[in-house]
Amino acid sequence: MEDVLTQTKFDILRTRLTQTVLPLTEKAKEKAQALLEYSDFPTRRNEAWKYTNVNGLNKLLLDDSGSKSTELSIISKNAQRVHVVNGHIAKDQTDLSGVKTSWTLLPELASEEPFDALNLLYCTAAIELNFDDVENKTIELVFENTCNSAISPRLFINCKKGAKGTVILNFQGAQDNASFINVSTYVEVEENANLSIHKIQKNGTNAFDLQREYVNQADNSTFTMNTFPLSGRMTRNDLIINVNGNNCETLMNGAYTLKGKSHCDNHTTVDHKVAHCYSKELYKGVIDDRATNVFNGKVFVRKDAQKINAFQSNANILLSDTGTVNSKPELEIYADDVKCSHGSTTGQLDEEAVFYLRSRGLSEKSAKELLVKAFLGEVLEEVEHDDVRSYVEEQIELHFLA
Repeated sequence: MEDVLTQTKFDILRTRLTQTVLPLTEKAKEKAQALLEYSDFPTRRNEAWKYTNVNGLNKLLLDDSGSKSTELSIISKNAQRVHVVNGHIAKDQTDLSGVKTSWTLLPELASEEPFDALNLLYCTAAIELNFDDVENKTIELVFENTCNSAISPRLFINCKKGAKGTVILNFQGAQDNASFINVSTYVEVEENANLSIHKIQKNGTNAFDLQREYVNQADNSTFTMNTFPLSGRMTRNDLIINVNGNNCETLMNGAYTLKGKSHCDNHTTVDHKVAHCYSKELYKGVIDDRATNVFNGKVFVRKDAQKINAFQSNANILLSDTGTVNSKPELEIYADDVKCSHGSTTGQLDEEAVFYLRSRGLSEKSAKELLVKAFLGEVLEEVEHDDVRSYVEEQIELHFLA
């Protein structure tokens, strides 16, 4: 009976989505449909979803109603821009040079992930970005959600041999927006390439945002992923990186500010398959009210992957007695000549530091804000893009004013 019930939940969700804009082959379509048919809807019994409940998806009103205006923020004025409104590309607001809106090569499903299959079958916008120049070009994808809709962008980012590129994924929604955002991003970082992706998630208070990035790195490449979940009812980010080449550098940073009843879940996997590589992971967040945060980071070091340096850290500050943090950094090492470490800390603000600042004339709120900004500043220092860093700093300040 339970299997029928969970299957019905996926069926209910599918009946409320529109068919894909992708020209799917029968093989790709059948594979995705088969995966959804035998996959159970995620529950807390599934280890990967142990601390994250997605049942609320089936209660969202996804009928393009409730249109509200957004105070849209463009992060980088100098970037080429693709504007996606309620899941569909707005060509009159899009600079299409260097951008394709239909894939020439459709990536297969990267895993047995039903939400990726859902994205493929009900894709609302297909975008391909190619970087083939040593000059660091910036492309900003602006996803504006103004009504209660389901959006399923499918992205393919290819940084070619010796090239350098920057992508800004800018998700914004109206304050009370109740969207279902389901994004799959496929990334290829070729030999000697350098790619940075900055993802900002500033969604409506009732939005469900589920995103996945599948990354492949070739020899001597550098990949950076900066993730900033700033608002939303439920945010889930799955970052899967396959380090397939030698002498690669992989950098992952995240900062999040949670309040109300919001929930944020960051899952990361770095798979070191060959020798002489470096990875560093730093996620820090502030949890207030009844908000909850989940962090699950896993680093694999395969048998032949000697001389690996891998570091992983997650730190959280609780501003209330009702906030919750579940943190689980993991290392799985099969090589013997490596330097790997991981750590996790969760606590409250130092009361002595708050008292000291108040004794210097600051209010309690201002003292706490200053300490939080210093705490998250370690992550923001890792962000090389000035516009992104400034925007996130501004949003952190606004977090305390709301």
